[in-house]
Amino acid sequence: MEKETLEDHLRKATRRSTAPLPEDRVFALGRDLARELAAAHAETPPRHPSLEPADVLMVEGAPRLGEGQPGDEGEDIFRLGALLLGLALGRPPVPAWRLDGPPRVEVSSVRRRAILAGLAAPRRADRYATAADALAALEAALSAAAASTSSWPMFRGDAGRSGTCPATIVAREVRPRWQARVGGVAASPVIAGDLVIAASSDGSLCFLDRRTGRVLEKIRVGSAIESSPAVAGAVIHAGTDDGTMVGIALADGGERYRAKIGAMVRSSPLATGGLVIVGTVDAGSQGALVALGEDGRPRWTRKLAAVFSSPAVAGTTVVVGADDGSVHAVDAAKGAPLWSQRIGSKVRATPVVAGDTVYAASLDGNVVALAAADGARRWERALGHSIYSSPCLTPATIVFGCHEGHVHGLDTATGAVRFQAETRGPVLASPVAAGTRVLASSTDGHLYLLDQSGAVLHAFPLPGGATQSSPAVEGDEVFIGGATGLHALGLVS
Repeated sequence: MEKETLEDHLRKATRRSTAPLPEDRVFALGRDLARELAAAHAETPPRHPSLEPADVLMVEGAPRLGEGQPGDEGEDIFRLGALLLGLALGRPPVPAWRLDGPPRVEVSSVRRRAILAGLAAPRRADRYATAADALAALEAALSAAAASTSSWPMFRGDAGRSGTCPATIVAREVRPRWQARVGGVAASPVIAGDLVIAASSDGSLCFLDRRTGRVLEKIRVGSAIESSPAVAGAVIHAGTDDGTMVGIALADGGERYRAKIGAMVRSSPLATGGLVIVGTVDAGSQGALVALGEDGRPRWTRKLAAVFSSPAVAGTTVVVGADDGSVHAVDAAKGAPLWSQRIGSKVRATPVVAGDTVYAASLDGNVVALAAADGARRWERALGHSIYSSPCLTPATIVFGCHEGHVHGLDTATGAVRFQAETRGPVLASPVAAGTRVLASSTDGHLYLLDQSGAVLHAFPLPGGATQSSPAVEGDEVFIGGATGLHALGLVS
């Protein structure tokens, strides 16, 4: 009986030579071929078999690679990528791909598109380094563990802007894992399943593989972005310095909407109750709090002074700071004003909500606890240190930075000073609590790990130096932006 080859198999599957192979079948076939290649390369000496469909046997529905000849791993990976791209496109590879790169292929996810490009990249440095790496990527593309859930979906991690996550360990130090040079990242990244999304200062949204830091796609959406994005409804919602809100599909990177809402957006969007709520900065020190549907259509607008602060949720109420020195509360569904409380000079830090209490800080150094229901003061602490950093919550303490280079801890019940930790530069970024530990980055170029008493356990030097980015944390993983790109760090006990 004549043996079936991959060429025979493909002819039967597509029925005509120019028909693209179904996407899932392309990636399943790629996985099986990469597994065969990885096994061949692990032999002594390594084997470099042909990847021509006429030379690949099909055994029980799976490809089996034959004998090898002299070659190298990088060339094998390119040939695998060219084969898969040709099958996805429905046409054979052409020599020009080696110089110009392969054509863009429209597949269902950013990750899958990046894998095909990474297999057949003209520059060896841009290709997967080994067949085992290619196999891991193809297996991940076929896995159900895609970017479907968001564990840190917005600035400060949740709608109350608590800046808090559970800890899997009691950390004593911070260690590097990877760094991705995607340009300056001042915004806080978000974590969405197996992806990390970072907004770069050149106006791009960068999709990165959470495990390896590989850049899967970089999508230009505006002139610059300092607003941290939010993920909701399978869409990444991002504000730009052009005053535009842009919705980008989490799966495939396609633009879902674009809405001009002001002169500039530095506030980070809040996704809640089917709305995306964000502050704007407009001419003449004016601004607004704007609500869009998740489809980008306007729902309501509440005129305020300039809003750099990001909105937070307290039940059915949204609270936000503004440059008139006040914290404002509006009805989340309709934007109707509920109360305003002046606390000092400009309020650019994001309020944090804990139960029925709102904690907020002003640029002239006043920190207050307000009743979420009516804005009544519960306590006030005048620190006299300019505060731009948004607070995070630990079990009994709110923690934030100041321009004088301190990380402050105040008692949540009374406002009493619990600690004041020293750094060597202004702390503009917002700290994050990981269990009983606090992570705070300083413009002195270090990420500080503090215990609940404010003692510095470790000062980790960030590659690229000073940063204004706030960390995104899950478990023992920390992601933070810097002058050169995005950094992944690990918490170690």
